[in-house]
Amino acid sequence: MVLNPLDAICNRPRKDAVCVSQLRNARKVDEGILEERPDVKIFLPFRFLFYRPEQLFRPHTYNKFLAAVGGDHVISLIDEISFEFPPSPPLSQIHDIPQEQFCNGDNRPAECGNNCMCTHQVDIPLNAVVEVVLVDEVQSPNLSHPFHLHGYAFNVVGIGRSPDQNVKKINLKHALDLDRRGLLHRHFNLPPAKDTIAVPNNGYVIFRFRADNPGYWLFHCHFLFHILIGMNLIIHVGTQADLPPVPHNFPKCGNHLPPISFH
Repeated sequence: MVLNPLDAICNRPRKDAVCVSQLRNARKVDEGILEERPDVKIFLPFRFLFYRPEQLFRPHTYNKFLAAVGGDHVISLIDEISFEFPPSPPLSQIHDIPQEQFCNGDNRPAECGNNCMCTHQVDIPLNAVVEVVLVDEVQSPNLSHPFHLHGYAFNVVGIGRSPDQNVKKINLKHALDLDRRGLLHRHFNLPPAKDTIAVPNNGYVIFRFRADNPGYWLFHCHFLFHILIGMNLIIHVGTQADLPPVPHNFPKCGNHLPPISFH
């Protein structure tokens, strides 16, 4: 019996596998999680951006990339943004970070191109019920990206692939269309709690959580090399007023990487 099969057939009972969405929670689930409509709904497509060598290896430049198996040079994107860590910890030094460092799908820097790099942050009101829809646009056979959320356990309410047999590859536009047509199936019969979930290749995962733990929480693919090339974002819950004050004389730090000078 396999848990979370790569074929992502999760809409019927089977003897060889079970999907996380088919499990039942042994504990009581927050009633707000089980409401039809969440307070906040976020679609997060993720994929790779493939570089041509001439785009990367230019004089006086240095770009992050992964030399993947097969020789491709790639970076990771979530909602068309490749995450860069801020120069200081936002929890204790938010005022030391330029606001233009932060971005999201609705607020991208003007100079951002296909390889948009900034500190991807999604702001969530405290105590909101949040639904996240992860959409795998990587679509690499036999590869399921395991996503992990710090600071929370979330309830998995849906997982699978497109029910539209005419669609060979899922993307954000198609996922939005399926959602409007009520074809992204969700179940609310004691959905299981997880803090990490593998997204089926060419598929989707839907999870919910109540944002009752204020702070700056990293959400990322758990493959280390995907983290390093940008498959992350920050879930920012609440405001600074919702956090305890920074202790007096608390140590400060800055960017450990000095500016690179090319000569």
